Amino acid sequence: MEQNPELEQTENVTEEQQLAHGVITIVLTADNHLGYTASSQSPRKRELRKQQLRHAFQQATDFAIGQGVDLFVQAGDLFDTTNPDEQDRSFVAERLAQLRHAGIRTFAVGGIHDTSIETSSSLDGTKVDFASSTPAPQLSYARLGALHYFAHASDTYKALNPDQAQEENRQLEPVVFDVRGTQVGICGLSIGADQEIDPVEFLHPHNDLASVTISLLILHAPIEGFATESSLHDIHTQVNRASIANQSTFRYILAGYHHAFRHVSIGQCDLIVAGASQHIDFNDPDDEPGFVFLGLAADGIRWCKHIAVESLQLRRLVVPATELMQHDTNVDHADITEKILERLRPLCTEGAMVQLRFEGELTRERYHQLDLNQIRHYGEEHCFALSIDDSALSFLSEQEIVASAGGHVSSVHRDERFSPREELMILADEWIAAAPDEQERKALQATKEELLAALRHI
Repeated sequence: MEQNPELEQTENVTEEQQLAHGVITIVLTADNHLGYTASSQSPRKRELRKQQLRHAFQQATDFAIGQGVDLFVQAGDLFDTTNPDEQDRSFVAERLAQLRHAGIRTFAVGGIHDTSIETSSSLDGTKVDFASSTPAPQLSYARLGALHYFAHASDTYKALNPDQAQEENRQLEPVVFDVRGTQVGICGLSIGADQEIDPVEFLHPHNDLASVTISLLILHAPIEGFATESSLHDIHTQVNRASIANQSTFRYILAGYHHAFRHVSIGQCDLIVAGASQHIDFNDPDDEPGFVFLGLAADGIRWCKHIAVESLQLRRLVVPATELMQHDTNVDHADITEKILERLRPLCTEGAMVQLRFEGELTRERYHQLDLNQIRHYGEEHCFALSIDDSALSFLSEQEIVASAGGHVSSVHRDERFSPREELMILADEWIAAAPDEQERKALQATKEELLAALRHI
């Protein structure tokens, strides 16, 4: 692969500036999702995907070592799972060892994907969080001294009621240290999937932070104004901008969770969202993956540069349902499918992830005239990955459609509409309800959840 020129030099940032008294240099990365693969891909492409994710993370660590930064910060979802394979674990261990050998301090928090949090109920009916049988993979590196890991409460507390959990959020334990005469204090905070309170709202200064010059919070959580509906499907709450503005403890918040780079000032605080180091989905198609190079001082940011890394290209083809309905009703599926393939061909290259998105209303008959298997097969052969998104598609009955010679579609009768995913859920729920015993109901429920999870990647 060709080296990205941004990784070889950073404009206007000299060695003298980096070593200036009171300026702390940081490489910030998040949402690396090491180990992520799409189940629909071939084994060869799944392995290539893992290599791309590792290579992106290595670009961040190599840059940090090359620049001789003070701190390397990983703001959550380093891995895509709580149980990464040995190859990814060993890879991270080698990168952390290189950072430590270079004299760079490394800090990390857990994310939604790589921190396992289970929810149960206590005897009084209140929800409690407790550490699962699978500890966060970062803990093993922390025990060996390769990084400082700010554990989620569920990693260390077996059972916390809401009041206790709230108090734990208030009492974040900082790490305080000196960098060339400047006192730096760092805390870490990550949100749990079942957490229902804004974790920043209840923060108050820790005594050890009173004397520091630069105060940092590493955060992994959805933030108001950045979160889309699709990005919040596994989360019950988010950090409100008012909470960030009202807190006075942290001058800088270095955040993960959102996959697009952002730098905004909220009150007296600078919020920097690292963005993902590789494209995982199509939620942020216009944002380049990468990491952030920072120069921080007590009175403000000296520089904040997003460094792009080598990544797959995202391309999207949107097909309105009206285009499918305008064809002759006697046309066969081969003709409809070929028209879509004609539009897909210019987008499909070896280094592209392509999304085919259907939007609007059409009949089930016309939907089934599409040969989606042929389209998927073409994608597998001609681009790195092809996903088909029908979440914005709904079905009409044939009685609803009256097409004039000009192709105008009008409605004469309306039935309840469902997307293909909704139809699957309704059908599965009917089978579950009709199951003769509890064991079969559990098996069907597990199968339903697996199918829905797989559909997210199609």
